[in-house]
Amino acid sequence: MGKGTLILALGVSILTSILIMNISANNDKAFSSTLDFYETTQSRLIANSGVEIYLEKLRRNKTLSGNFFDNIIMNGRYDIYIYGPDSLMTIKSVGKYRQKVHNTIVTASRSKITMPPINSAIYVSSTNVNLDLNGNMTIDGNDHDMNGNIVTGTSLPGIGVDNASDSAYVINTLKPKIANDIVGAGGTPSVSTFADATDWKKLTENLIFAADISLATGTYTTGTVLGTASEPKITYCSGDVHLSGDAYGYGIMIVNGNLELSGNFTFRGIVITYGQSTIETRTIGNAGIYGSSIFVGQNVSIQAAGNAKFLYSKSAIDNAKANLKSSRFQILSWWE
Repeated sequence: MGKGTLILALGVSILTSILIMNISANNDKAFSSTLDFYETTQSRLIANSGVEIYLEKLRRNKTLSGNFFDNIIMNGRYDIYIYGPDSLMTIKSVGKYRQKVHNTIVTASRSKITMPPINSAIYVSSTNVNLDLNGNMTIDGNDHDMNGNIVTGTSLPGIGVDNASDSAYVINTLKPKIANDIVGAGGTPSVSTFADATDWKKLTENLIFAADISLATGTYTTGTVLGTASEPKITYCSGDVHLSGDAYGYGIMIVNGNLELSGNFTFRGIVITYGQSTIETRTIGNAGIYGSSIFVGQNVSIQAAGNAKFLYSKSAIDNAKANLKSSRFQILSWWE
């Protein structure tokens, strides 16, 4: 009886030990599987985060490309490889967490800039137009090159407005000397009406989102470069700005406020001045805009004096259109 009890006890003990060992082994295996899943998931999240981070960098730096190694995030690291043209860009991210590695490969296309419609050398859209034009200024809708020389091309009106009453107001308030300096399609003074349905708020917001240069309220003079012929820029001026001296720019400039141009400042491309209430633009001296100038607001006041030039230039506009880059992307594929 004693021996049987002892044998039974030993058997139960052995079975219990085996059961405990099996449970322990299963727990170790479950823990190992859980840890493996966690590390795999982390490497995947790190790789995907790397893509998102560099898409944001590409939004701000439109010439960014190449390889970027050993970026640290989430207690792991990732390497980035960017290559290909804007129309079919590849972004490869290699996420690393402990011993796990994950590759994410994304192809994307940079969206095109939405260009404003161009129908005249100066376009004014307002419920209250006020023009005060003096001096030897020129508003010319004939086509010019980027140096201000007339070229063979389709002519546009010198001034474009929204309706017939605005057109009549502009023509009736022009001084005879100034009227003769507003030339282009349709005779002299060259003033025409356009039924324009552009959502200027939406258009300018999209351009501001893609801005390469931002200027705060203030005066900017000689030495200020807002883009070049080979690398035009989108410039956003938040508030009232004064551009003077030998400063210059190429591309598109959006001004949310009042704009003053003086000295020899010259911009080649499109200038959009807009506001929710009154906007005032003053042009003094030899300042010039070669391309097109657009003024949008409830009340628009344009004061020009001296030898200011507003010249239509298709080449300046086309240069901006061909070379400016958006900050938005279309994701074409996402492989993990």
